[in-house]
Amino acid sequence: MVMAGTEARASKVMRTLAVILVVLLAAIPVLMAGCKSEIEVKALEESTAVVDAEGNVIELASPAEKIIVIAPSALEIIDGLGAMDRVVEVDSYSVGAGDPLAEGFEGAGDSYGLNIERIARLNPDILIAVTGGSEDDYQKVKELGIKIYRVININGIEGIYEEITNISKLIGLEDRGEKLVKELKEEVEEIHDKVKDLSSEDKPKVFYEVWNDPLMSAGTDTFINDLIEKSGGINIVAEDNLTGWPEYSVETLIKRNPDIIIAPVSLAADPSVIINDTRFSSITAVIEGRVYLIPDNPVSRPSQNSIKALQMLSKAIHPEIFGKFEIIE
Repeated sequence: MVMAGTEARASKVMRTLAVILVVLLAAIPVLMAGCKSEIEVKALEESTAVVDAEGNVIELASPAEKIIVIAPSALEIIDGLGAMDRVVEVDSYSVGAGDPLAEGFEGAGDSYGLNIERIARLNPDILIAVTGGSEDDYQKVKELGIKIYRVININGIEGIYEEITNISKLIGLEDRGEKLVKELKEEVEEIHDKVKDLSSEDKPKVFYEVWNDPLMSAGTDTFINDLIEKSGGINIVAEDNLTGWPEYSVETLIKRNPDIIIAPVSLAADPSVIINDTRFSSITAVIEGRVYLIPDNPVSRPSQNSIKALQMLSKAIHPEIFGKFEIIE
């Protein structure tokens, strides 16, 4: 009887253990699936993969510690991220122009051609380059085993957010990138919120003079057009459905009769150069003296510093809202 009782208890224990084992085995796939999901999410978050202007997926094994930058806008972003200590060389144009961020560098070429020997000697983790340029030179860089990221084509301020995110991801400073984007968005929205609900009648007509002979301006798909619109103005060239950087006839300019003319300092050192141009004498902007010059970099180098361009344009276009126009360096 004792043996029978013992066998019964042993059998009961074995059945209980069997049930527990079945439950555990059934739970393993669920537990593994949960672990896999967490692993995949973490891998995705830690990935440095970005897509550049050429549609190439650029991914580094680890964040870039040595960077050559031949795109001035990207150099400004890297400076904004507090990562200039990772830059080992910059573009030759910036060095020759005495750009403060290029101080102490020799130059590794530019869009007209790269200094392959210097790039090979420095052996960076990545080369951040402009779109365009010598494809033969870029191919030589790739053959050295160096990754290349081409800065994206930015047609509006939103593109700057993407560029900051991409570059911060490549160098492993996503937190700083998120902070920089957040700050820039807040500044942009602060300006745009004050003018976005204005009627067309309350938005001055603006002409941005890119060049004077031949007369050229900025069309619908340009960064400058977005700046004008976010500042509460109407780009007359965009109203004509022109894209890119088109030539614009003086006859059309007179007919469209802009309220405001804005140009970069590289075109004219003083507003009087445009005001005294006899071709424009009948235009309202000239008659009323609403001709403004702004520094080139904030409009030609899309970066967090482009907020300065937006601030200047908003003052030129709507001084009654933003205050008297002033140059912001």
